[in-house]
Amino acid sequence: MSSFRKRTQETKAIPGTRSSLYNGQTIASTGNPSLDHILGGGVQIGSLLLIEEDPHVVYSKVLAKYFLAEGVVSKQSLFFGSLDDEPEDLLKKLPKPVEEDSNTSSETSPDMRIAWRYNDLPQVNSEQGGQKIGHHFNILEQMSSEDLKESDISTWSKGSFSELIKKLAQKVKTVKEDSVLRICLTSLGSPLWYSENLEFSKDILKFLTILRAILRTYNTIAFVTIPMGLLEKIDEKLVPRIRNLADYSIQLDSFAGTDRETVPAFKEYNGILNIRKLSALNTLTAFNPETTDLAFKLRRKKFVIEKFHLPPELQDAENPQDDIVPSLSCGGSGKKSLDF
Repeated sequence: MSSFRKRTQETKAIPGTRSSLYNGQTIASTGNPSLDHILGGGVQIGSLLLIEEDPHVVYSKVLAKYFLAEGVVSKQSLFFGSLDDEPEDLLKKLPKPVEEDSNTSSETSPDMRIAWRYNDLPQVNSEQGGQKIGHHFNILEQMSSEDLKESDISTWSKGSFSELIKKLAQKVKTVKEDSVLRICLTSLGSPLWYSENLEFSKDILKFLTILRAILRTYNTIAFVTIPMGLLEKIDEKLVPRIRNLADYSIQLDSFAGTDRETVPAFKEYNGILNIRKLSALNTLTAFNPETTDLAFKLRRKKFVIEKFHLPPELQDAENPQDDIVPSLSCGGSGKKSLDF
């Protein structure tokens, strides 16, 4: 009889987290099931999720609300910092949690029909089933003030990069070992962050480097939105350097204000979602999503990410004979055949 014994280690699960099905690492939800799905089930503890803002900062702010709302419902500590938004005002607009996502079919327009050749293709949407994490939210309704009062929330809305780091360092030391701190920073690097000493590029890179060190040390996750379009105009080398410091980088390429807004092929969506980076943190390989052709749309009650597909090529009902392909034949009177 073999003396081999399998060694097991019992660890107490942190509320609002679970082990990843892909690499066994501890992950937490972003608050949006669709975004969780393309990231491999959620965001890994100790990682930095970077959202490259859409030009009008509409959809990135919606995702930030999801992230904060998930922290409130999961009883996790929150730190929200911004120079562009008033933290208290945005916190009052967090979406309300719902028991289940029962509005999927009712929100689908009758005109949104998928061609038969797309019927067997899975949508990139966490609502497909499988093991889930996180909660569902209704963005039309606001979270109750009682839930916010019971939450451990710290805010920051004035100062410099160095002052923000000091505030974060003080906050992480107050978080218990069996809890998670969610750090949410919106519009980091907007014009309100520019300093007069012309050291902005160095300052933001230094800040992100220190932030990542904090994330690796404590049970924390960070959700940061950055206006990459503006930063690219300041220094074209700054964008790849910032992406290099992030663990996940997601770009929201909105159609609003562009020629694509009126293109029929894009009418079902609000923009394209580009995955710029997925890192392998504490594992050999990074999660590989089933597809990178993704689009997003803001429905009436939720933000959804789906597999992007072009509308089907439909035949012209008025001239069905125009689509007949010429063929070779040995006789007959068909106009579309090549006789000899």
